[in-house]
Amino acid sequence: MKSKLVNLVDLSGKKASIYSIVTEAGKMTFFDQFIAKHKDGFIQDLMNVTRRLRSIGHITGAVETYFKLDEGLEWNDLVCALYDIPDKHLRLYCIRLNDNIIILGNGGPKNVRAWQDDPKLIRAVTEMMHYSKIIRTRLRASSLKISATGLKLEGDLMLTY
Repeated sequence: MKSKLVNLVDLSGKKASIYSIVTEAGKMTFFDQFIAKHKDGFIQDLMNVTRRLRSIGHITGAVETYFKLDEGLEWNDLVCALYDIPDKHLRLYCIRLNDNIIILGNGGPKNVRAWQDDPKLIRAVTEMMHYSKIIRTRLRASSLKISATGLKLEGDLMLTY
């Protein structure tokens, strides 16, 4: 299945670019699906996550302190979790390429000790691990590049699943 990286211009700014992924089968990005799925039960948490993302894009960049790093199963897969502050109910799984570029995936409420104990979170994390592998391979092969400013992804933004 083909997928594409999409720059979320409303969240991106002078400090960081924020991307998400849309599949050819879907009409919404993974981040939009995350919002749609949880807007009824977690509206305040979603507002906190969105505020944090705007701050990342426009003020602070994607500094490590905002993320729970090493959420994937491989030490170098760059998969991490961004969660709402202060309550930490929701987990938004993403790929943090550096302080200037993050790629948002999906996620959900964490009601278990580890994401491996929840089928919905398992899917969100493994999906991001898969895309991370594709993106890292494409960056090494130079078919996808980080811009000279370090703020954008350039090249072919299509991904094959």
